[in-house]
Amino acid sequence: MILTVKKLSVTYGAKEAVDNISFSIKPGEVIGLLGANGAGKSSTIAAVLGIEKSNYEELTMLGKSPIRHRKEVFQEVGVQFQETNFQEGLSVREACFRG
Repeated sequence: MILTVKKLSVTYGAKEAVDNISFSIKPGEVIGLLGANGAGKSSTIAAVLGIEKSNYEELTMLGKSPIRHRKEVFQEVGVQFQETNFQEGLSVREACFRG
């Protein structure tokens, strides 16, 4: 399994942004998260990446925790956010390749 998410929840104070979502992605599969603004799509992605605090029963990426084994997981996984700010004058080569 590439990604396993079981009973993931994200809350902001008293507001529950994500309520016990579960899904998995097998090799070769592609999924999309659809919903209106405020539906929890970005919160789900941020929680799966370990950027946002969450509660979950299981969260694994490539068989490892993206939170506890962050460095190992993200040596194999790339993420492109909707909005990204790069340093002024940064070349594509510098942005894409390790020096």
